[in-house]
Amino acid sequence: MRDSSDLQRRRPASSRTKSSGGTTTIRRRKRKSDPNRTACVAALAFVAVFAPLGFIANRFIGHADTLDAPLDHRFLQEWKPKLKHTDTTTDDTKSAERETRYHSLYHKKFGTSELGYDVYDCPPTPPPDYPKAWSVPDVLTNWNPKDVTTLPPNHRDVYHSLCIFDYVTQYDIALTYRNAEKPFVIRNDPKVDKVVEKWDDGGDYLHSVLGDEEDHRVERSPVNNFMWYRLRGNKHHQEKDSLGDYVKPLNDETTMTYGEWLEHALEKDGVALGDELLIAKSKEMKDRRLNSENRSLPKEEEDHSTANGQGETEEEKDEKWYYFRLNANIQNGKEGGLDAFVYDELSFFDPRKRMDSEFYIVDPKEVRGINCRFGMRGVIAANHFDMSRNMIAILGGERRYIIAHPSQCKNMALYPRGHPSLRHSSIDWSNPSEWDNDPNFRQAQVTEVIMHAGDVLYLPTSWFHYIINFSLNFQCNARSGTTYENEQAMNECGF
Repeated sequence: MRDSSDLQRRRPASSRTKSSGGTTTIRRRKRKSDPNRTACVAALAFVAVFAPLGFIANRFIGHADTLDAPLDHRFLQEWKPKLKHTDTTTDDTKSAERETRYHSLYHKKFGTSELGYDVYDCPPTPPPDYPKAWSVPDVLTNWNPKDVTTLPPNHRDVYHSLCIFDYVTQYDIALTYRNAEKPFVIRNDPKVDKVVEKWDDGGDYLHSVLGDEEDHRVERSPVNNFMWYRLRGNKHHQEKDSLGDYVKPLNDETTMTYGEWLEHALEKDGVALGDELLIAKSKEMKDRRLNSENRSLPKEEEDHSTANGQGETEEEKDEKWYYFRLNANIQNGKEGGLDAFVYDELSFFDPRKRMDSEFYIVDPKEVRGINCRFGMRGVIAANHFDMSRNMIAILGGERRYIIAHPSQCKNMALYPRGHPSLRHSSIDWSNPSEWDNDPNFRQAQVTEVIMHAGDVLYLPTSWFHYIINFSLNFQCNARSGTTYENEQAMNECGF
């Protein structure tokens, strides 16, 4: 917007000449038209000032049909996917809404006086007892992992003790914690937020990329608890004999298009929230998929009650949970391929782009690709540890992470070396009746953090993590190298 002085500068020189004793006809015309020009400028100024205010008021107060709804109540709803074209909010507004929701639904149970530090203004070097931890029964009893839906005016008290750093203003302190191999969350990185702007849209952007044709690896389960395991091919029968009464977890692996996976994820959210729009969108996607599949079948097989020969009816599929996998390897990054797409999108995880990835990829010579897991409401990944440092980015939706120091290994009731689920807890954390299956489990010390889109969690080598998916969400992580500061504790634990 130009002010009146700018308009003055843009006039012809003759009209800017100061008046003198001999006033010309041009000058008389100018003087005569001054009131009109002043009125015009005033009108323009009024529009320029009050039109944006009206737009902002409309965004924050709402349309006529939402005027009665309190501001906080609308902004602090349980997170759910945004349907395409349902609003025109700017990315800054969406970020502000996300933050407002986050702070009102999830209250930190302990403040500075109890922790000894402010999680938003942590000291330049990690305190000796950082991060503060509590007994696992206290944390799980306070909030059972199976309970993933929180609606206002309710809220959750969170056993939170991790530092949350701002990438722009606290980069150096975050780097100190990273180099000290301490866990933390960092947010407000423009590179990460740029991805969130695209991915956190209810799944539509990724749908446009991944489509409805190509099948991808998907884990599925009739229950919401997912346990990692690896059976050793032809040695499976020998392994089974050596493990005695070993029972394979209920989850297995199949293939599915991204579109079908999104369809199931939206239905889970719609049913949990009672959101008819999400349910309708899911049904529309299903109808379109089934019509497409029927067109591709021979005439006599058009009764398509089973899923692509997998022996499941659509009703059976609707009852299950699915965990979508998308892995990218830098060596496979051919132009136009999915590997290249992932690395182009997530430049902060690309070891070749050191200006972008220097903070996140600690050891570029020891990268292990980018691993993405897209979750749906209720999916739980069993507690486990990994043998390398890890950066975990939430690029859409929300997740809850319960984490523990490697010193807690002996209390985690882990499956030992040689077991198909080694490194993972044998106890179902969401089932209190199992907590006494191991005499040490109740002594385990943990902390937790609720992560939303734009958050990146640094998890050092061998730190335990238990993952709860609150909704449709998109998470990608990258590992880079191994450290050995907790090697003794892990060795004593059998690893």
